[in-house]
Amino acid sequence: MSGSKEIDVVSLGETMIRYSPKDHNRLEQAEKLEAKVGGTESNFSVLLSQLGMKVVWISKLTDNPLGRLIARKIRGFGVDTSKVIWTKNYRVGKYYLEFGKPPRPTKVIYDRKNSAISNIQPDELDPEVIEAGRIFHTTGITTALSESCKKTVLKAMGKAGEDETKVSFDLNYRSKLWGLSEAKDTLEDVLDLVDLLMADKTDVEKVLKISGSSREVAETLANRFDLEVSVLTLGGEGAIAVEDGKVFEGKPFEIEEVDRIGAGDAFDAGFIYGYQRSGVQKGLDYGLAAAALKHTIPGDLALLREEEIEDVIKRRARKEKSSVER
Repeated sequence: MSGSKEIDVVSLGETMIRYSPKDHNRLEQAEKLEAKVGGTESNFSVLLSQLGMKVVWISKLTDNPLGRLIARKIRGFGVDTSKVIWTKNYRVGKYYLEFGKPPRPTKVIYDRKNSAISNIQPDELDPEVIEAGRIFHTTGITTALSESCKKTVLKAMGKAGEDETKVSFDLNYRSKLWGLSEAKDTLEDVLDLVDLLMADKTDVEKVLKISGSSREVAETLANRFDLEVSVLTLGGEGAIAVEDGKVFEGKPFEIEEVDRIGAGDAFDAGFIYGYQRSGVQKGLDYGLAAAALKHTIPGDLALLREEEIEDVIKRRARKEKSSVER
């Protein structure tokens, strides 16, 4: 890897304003909505920055109060937002989140059509920032937003490959953004350029039509797309990864859910952080611990310190429950 790499991670993706009623109220009965900032790649970037990595987040934002709110919030956690592309046109994406309680499910309503980033063009990217990164990260969500987003993702990944920048990708299939056939065709092209893949096993089975045991699916992904590391998340069963034919398993943590939005992004960030420092097993442990902790935090962002992640891992090893910090 080039010795000139000055940035640990470069990420690309949309961040939106999230509106939600308090106390499990329904949207239609809410008199007030709480506004928070969230987007899968920026959630990922914020946690990595808190863990001490140098992170640049690329996006396209409308130059209005909402766009500036997003950039200021992300920048406030130490993420470099200097490569954000600003426009006077288009709009900031929004989504509305209604928390459910069993048997009523949690519901999400997206309002992101014609958002600024869905109109991003490949030539708007700064190739030098990708060249300067050790890892470039994006997801299937950004890829699905528009044809120009897909072209931008592919161009960024191609540039990363030329510059010995590792490509990290979360499959992140969203049925509200595209159908299975289009997703399969596009993601197979994308995965040919990926080094580090994180994916939910259900998404892989549904979109890529790869089935079998968790180990078989992870191995098939690694072999078919020549991945450096293939990581499958397994819901309540933890995660599994394959690197150079070797299989690694991560055990789940007990979870008491407050807000699950952003837990997958916390897993990705925890995995990348642990993997970069101590390999795949540490990546799985950090990823699963970070995801479990994120479930306890309101909002999209996993506001965590490394010692908190380490403490959860150590307490599980000792089979201790959480206690009051004094």
